[in-house]
Amino acid sequence: MLKRWFSRRSTFQGMLEGQTFTLAAGETVLESALKAGVALPYNCQVGSCKSCLCRVVSGEVRSLVDLGYLLSAEEIAAGHVLACQCLPQSDLTLMPATVATHWVPAQIKQATPLSASVWRITLSPEQAMPFLPGQFFQLCHQPDTDVRSYSVSWSSSAREIVVDVTLREQGRLSPFLCDRNNIGRTLWLSGGSGQFGQADDGKGPLLAIASGSGLGTTLGLVRAALARNPYRAVMLVHAIRKRQDKFDVAELQRLQQQHQGFHYLHALSQESEGHAHELAGRFTSWLEAWRSLYPHQKYGLEAHGWRVLICGNPGLAQACQRGLPASGVMAQHIQTDCFSPAGAEQKISNNKELVC
Repeated sequence: MLKRWFSRRSTFQGMLEGQTFTLAAGETVLESALKAGVALPYNCQVGSCKSCLCRVVSGEVRSLVDLGYLLSAEEIAAGHVLACQCLPQSDLTLMPATVATHWVPAQIKQATPLSASVWRITLSPEQAMPFLPGQFFQLCHQPDTDVRSYSVSWSSSAREIVVDVTLREQGRLSPFLCDRNNIGRTLWLSGGSGQFGQADDGKGPLLAIASGSGLGTTLGLVRAALARNPYRAVMLVHAIRKRQDKFDVAELQRLQQQHQGFHYLHALSQESEGHAHELAGRFTSWLEAWRSLYPHQKYGLEAHGWRVLICGNPGLAQACQRGLPASGVMAQHIQTDCFSPAGAEQKISNNKELVC
């Protein structure tokens, strides 16, 4: 026993495409790679998008999640893992699971401000680009240069890709997208990619939590869920700062009128008083009693039956991932799509814009 204890290693050696780097035993493969400056692609960092998919050529890892929910049986059999969700157990040789990106020219058709910081951008690609709700597209000025990823908004179609963008003055792409003088200009588009929301089995009630510009993506998934089951119990929470930051209210009201099980709330972190369909303060302060916010108690819904989608702020997502299981939600029923934290754009260009 003592020999086994003292023989445990705190670091291992990783190799990716001939580049060696140190793997810390208590860090994910992705965390160690980024610290070492290794260009391992990633987006969500929570296992939803599969951007960090790689193959273990030699060595062993321990996955933090059940890969059966995220990867195909063929991918698992071939040794594929998600770098953001696995810990090294030995020295590793890795191979990226990259696929050649197909870039399509897309014209900026419309730029509409939704709030003081969020804009809705409509892109018209030269060819139809099918996608599933919850997926994201990559945008850039020139193919494979300074790539940014944006989740698809609810009003998209194969011929018109709509993305909701948080305007950042120092952003690499958002100031260009949100400048109406650039309507008619051409960007390059690829996608759709990712699996956020695709694991929803529709068997239980749905709690959908969005922050900032994540509402458009969340609405797309909610609309798809209600199209499959119009009587499903659904509660959507939009976490924003102030009352004037609301958008898509007409669509939320329409869903409530058409679906008796749908209910929506705005969590206003910088307001001291809430009105109809509002919570004053952060939604995270309600994590212990979140089910009391759903008004249709006739459903008799147990916490363990709820499915959860979280899209937007990493801090909100992480708090909910900790708090919701403590209230009875099953961890395997929580799906997240975290937009990049502050400063991540300096690490690697392929990230989503930060939301509030």
